[in-house]
Amino acid sequence: MQVSLSDVAAKAGVSAATVSRVLNGKAQGRIPESTRVRVKKVAADLQYHPNRLARGLQSRRTMNIGVVVDGLRNPLFAELLDMLEEKIIEAGYEVLPDTGRRASDAIGNGLKGWPVDGVLMWAVAHQRIDTYLRQPESSTPVVYLGHARADNADFVAHDSRQGTRLALEHLWDRGYRRIAFASPRDLETPSPELRQVAYDMFCRERSAPPVRIDIARSPDMEDCRQSGFRRSGFEAGYNFADWPSGDRPTAVFCYNDLTALGFLNGVLARGLRVPEDVAIVGFDGVDEGLYQLKALTTVEIPSERICSMALDLLLGRIAGDIPDEPRQIVLPMTLRSGATT
Repeated sequence: MQVSLSDVAAKAGVSAATVSRVLNGKAQGRIPESTRVRVKKVAADLQYHPNRLARGLQSRRTMNIGVVVDGLRNPLFAELLDMLEEKIIEAGYEVLPDTGRRASDAIGNGLKGWPVDGVLMWAVAHQRIDTYLRQPESSTPVVYLGHARADNADFVAHDSRQGTRLALEHLWDRGYRRIAFASPRDLETPSPELRQVAYDMFCRERSAPPVRIDIARSPDMEDCRQSGFRRSGFEAGYNFADWPSGDRPTAVFCYNDLTALGFLNGVLARGLRVPEDVAIVGFDGVDEGLYQLKALTTVEIPSERICSMALDLLLGRIAGDIPDEPRQIVLPMTLRSGATT
């Protein structure tokens, strides 16, 4: 038999309204601390769980938040989904996750048909939730994560240009003058990729010849977030050893950490020394890079701050507490120095 709010109130010797205020975090300064402690203990002892359906009916909300994060074979996005899920549950909502496998197929039925109060979506600059889910644009609040956008949408992004410059300046300051950029050439984006733009600009400013290492697209690289980067990075690193030593770059900046980890293992398999023969820097800051024989130098996406700020913004939109003007936030990246530079 399910325990009700009234059961908790009767056991604690208080009103149901008091129990509701305590358990919803609205009792601070209004209800004595001793009463709050007693109510929480009784609720725990009785294993009381709030009726989300009733709360939703009362507030005219579904108490669901959709989360669209693609490419979970990349540990960065698995970690992001885990962070978002934890924060959303702490805020009193349920999570309806949607991954690229469901939303990018012909049916596109991930979140479609499920009622949500708002959506958080990790997206590149040209992706939109209505296109992604193949449904007309709706009034449901959406906050995009990860990449800055040119439209009027809300977003919380990391600064890819600043992060790229941070990586390149780190290499330059250590005396590396021939720095290559390892990246797929045919990334599906209607605008120039910001890491490429920042790399080209850096080379022009330093009068350094740009060197491109093309990462082959493999069958499981459905988009720029799939783990096919690891295998393709390994192949590129393995072949890198065949470059004439006089032409070979002394450092390689990689499109992401999966590429960098693959590249690192590829050059090590061919007997090259890191960083003596070639320095390597990644982009993302996944924890896996810390636990290599050569800890990876990388620029870190501020994932925790992005998730927290994006959820706060979405909750504000759901509650109607934020003016209509779009909120567009770009956060700086930081360098995590390792043994590969």
